[in-house]
Amino acid sequence: MRRRTIAIAVIAVWVAGLLLLYRRNTIRTPEAALIEVGMRVSPQTYYYTLQQGEKQVGAASSAIDTTRTRVIASDFVRGEIPVGDDVLRMEARSQARFSRGMRLQEFVIRAVGDLTPFTIRGVMQESDVKTLRVSSSIQGQRPIVQETVVTQPVFVPTVSPLPLLLKHDPKTGDSARVAIFDPLSRRVQEVTLHVHADSLFLIADSASFDSTSGRWVKAHQDSVRGWRITGPSSPLTAWVDRSGRVIAASEPGGISLVRTTFELAFANWTLGHPASTTATGPRGSRIEETPPDTSHRSLPLSGGVRPRLKP
Repeated sequence: MRRRTIAIAVIAVWVAGLLLLYRRNTIRTPEAALIEVGMRVSPQTYYYTLQQGEKQVGAASSAIDTTRTRVIASDFVRGEIPVGDDVLRMEARSQARFSRGMRLQEFVIRAVGDLTPFTIRGVMQESDVKTLRVSSSIQGQRPIVQETVVTQPVFVPTVSPLPLLLKHDPKTGDSARVAIFDPLSRRVQEVTLHVHADSLFLIADSASFDSTSGRWVKAHQDSVRGWRITGPSSPLTAWVDRSGRVIAASEPGGISLVRTTFELAFANWTLGHPASTTATGPRGSRIEETPPDTSHRSLPLSGGVRPRLKP
């Protein structure tokens, strides 16, 4: 009888352990879930062509770097966008810093070009309540400061899909509630992102120089699975990969973003627009073909990693 009692007790302890493990893996606080997401983020830089129809109108880069205590997201875009009979020349760069638990700490967005240059800075203030303090400054004008109390984790647009894609293997029907800072309205919008479909994409992963045309051409491509994500009332169609990074995006106006190699994006853009290599960047520095790697620098400078070209 005693042996039977001991056996039952052992089985009961084993079942209790399984239940605790199940609860640990299925019932997690949002903070614990984001910590796991932050640990799964890996450093990588991607390059994109900015297109209107079949014509390249710009180039972009998106980089994520990680340290022991931080996740740093840096984005850069340069383009000449046709607007009616005119062309809008613009250049923008941003950098956002998060803890490894994906809690936003600070960000800066800068834009120059035909529009009046502006800078937006945001700092998350942590106390009894979380408050995002945003300072918007336009050249020649006094800064405008706004403070917003936030209840959800805040992300910049390019990394907002990370909590949705990195929490587990993505599938159609998945959703995640996040707060996104909209640089156009300068406001935080709480939205629910949804996974609507998945598909395979063929992405150029290497390029070679064609001496006949004097341009870089695709040398090899690889297949990447992507998931289409949307938010409520969003006109943007975005496809992201397993790590939550953008593969392609488009908007109703005909502007699209397509992942490619550095050569097909920035090098070809520079060949067709040599004057763009002399643009003036933040702090008066000259901007070359693509932004320098500044993930280790202070917040006002940002950009992607520039590989060496070998024609």
